[in-house]
Amino acid sequence: MNYSLFAKVFIAVIVIQSVLILIGGQLNIIRIDQFIKEREYGYAQAEILDVQDAYNHKLKQIRSNVFSLFFESNQSESILEKIKKYQGTTQVDDLRHKAEIEQFLQSMAYTDESFSSILFIRNNDEEKFAFVRYFDPSLLPKFDSMISLDTNEYVKVYPIGKTDTNVNSNNYDLVFVLKVKDPNALAESQPVGYLLISVDTDFLQKAGSHLRTDSLIELKNANGTIRISGNTMPADVNQSNIDDSELDSEHYFVTQVQNSVDDMIFTMFISKKKLIENILAMKKNQWITLTAIILLNVFVAFYISRGLSRRVQTLTRNMRKYNPGEFVYLIPIHKNDEFTILEDTYNQLISKLSEFIQQEYVLEIKSKEAELQLLHSQVNPHFLSNMLEIVRMQAIKEKNMNLSETIYQLSEIFRWNIRNKETVVTLYEELYYVEYYLKLQQFRYPKSRFIINFPNHYQNERIAKFSVQPIVENIFKHAMNKGKNIEIQISVNEVQDKIQVKITDNGKGIMPETLNRLRANLQMTPFESKESSSVGIMNVHSRLRLIFGINYGLDIESRIGEGTVVTLYIPKLEVNS
Repeated sequence: MNYSLFAKVFIAVIVIQSVLILIGGQLNIIRIDQFIKEREYGYAQAEILDVQDAYNHKLKQIRSNVFSLFFESNQSESILEKIKKYQGTTQVDDLRHKAEIEQFLQSMAYTDESFSSILFIRNNDEEKFAFVRYFDPSLLPKFDSMISLDTNEYVKVYPIGKTDTNVNSNNYDLVFVLKVKDPNALAESQPVGYLLISVDTDFLQKAGSHLRTDSLIELKNANGTIRISGNTMPADVNQSNIDDSELDSEHYFVTQVQNSVDDMIFTMFISKKKLIENILAMKKNQWITLTAIILLNVFVAFYISRGLSRRVQTLTRNMRKYNPGEFVYLIPIHKNDEFTILEDTYNQLISKLSEFIQQEYVLEIKSKEAELQLLHSQVNPHFLSNMLEIVRMQAIKEKNMNLSETIYQLSEIFRWNIRNKETVVTLYEELYYVEYYLKLQQFRYPKSRFIINFPNHYQNERIAKFSVQPIVENIFKHAMNKGKNIEIQISVNEVQDKIQVKITDNGKGIMPETLNRLRANLQMTPFESKESSSVGIMNVHSRLRLIFGINYGLDIESRIGEGTVVTLYIPKLEVNS
């Protein structure tokens, strides 16, 4: 087999496919890089719009709280009226009014968990009505300026940090300052007071997208700036004294939205460093995937190439091993592809050649069997079979069961001979009718003894028909010793992947010169052998070699006065039942 051809094809396929995979993978990584950046821009835009929507919704909700001051409480007068009437004395009515006002503010605060505090500052005397949950904006140093609204200004928003000690803290509030005028005296220029609602900025994250660890949201107007950041952003970006232009650099992506309702500006900063780290992580995963694909590609290509190479090796090896006259195993075919045509063609060619050679050998062997066949042809087979059956029935009628059994055995051997035209039979069949033959001879020689040792697991092995019986016939023909009872033993066993059928007798043995001549003839082909005195032995040997190959046949060992051992060697080829 030209194995280098498959190696070249294998290497070429792997190199080409790997290059294509790497090029495609690199282009895909570039596209993914661009896609991630575009996705981050889109994500930032969507997130900042969510924050804007949450802010405007909260502003609208707080404005609606002002109107609740105008509603009457206890079906008598509104909270605003009670605020206006409160005198700050210890009179029962004043105490009751203040309690109702503060209870109203408390109930307003509990309608929204994001409210940190609610204060009402009366304009004429700066009297305070408050409910403080977490944070009191009246304690801020710039509180006085916070409640000074212009004539046409009704609402201000102050981004305020809750603490000045931790600049990196995300604890921020939006303080909404709303001007409250009496609805019954709108013409008056002076308001009744100012409603301050402090709101925790957590609502911006809950209402919108959750803030990522590598992003920063800034809320900025003329009244202040707050920055809400993730926990992986640098510490300095939370400092309010950092200018936006310093953040808007090569280190951050910036997305900004100007609010249409008020002057609040929403800005999102995304860390380029973190984004690049994410891209590198995705690239790493891509390269790992590409490497796994290439390795899988190499494995599949190697597996397929090895399978094809083995089939070509098998075909080439069988072609080189083929020798005319030997038994050759056909190539098993398990697949249906282009190589199947070659394998099937080879099997057909070998079968035809073997059939042709077998025919040539059989012609020669048949010429040597002519004498035996002439003897068989002297009697009409059907006539003889019918006569044997008539005689057997007569013996049964006369109650001669031994004779009846003997005639039955002879009839069975004869019928098997004329009925079974197969060249190869199972070892069980061969020994079954040899046993009948030995029983017939035992009828003739009552003192003869025979033993057949035949393990059951060999019964389906194949053997040439009439391979054992001619050897046994030679024992009765040539090995009988006067005054000595003949004993025959037939045993079957396995030696070096061959089935060994051994026929042993205790007869008079074979003369050394005759034994040497027989052994020499066994080494010749049927065409070369001129031996005529041992037609049965040569016939069996030739047929075994013809059917199974030159490595099979028979062997003879003998000692004068001790007996002879004839051993048949056949391949281990079990017949499918």
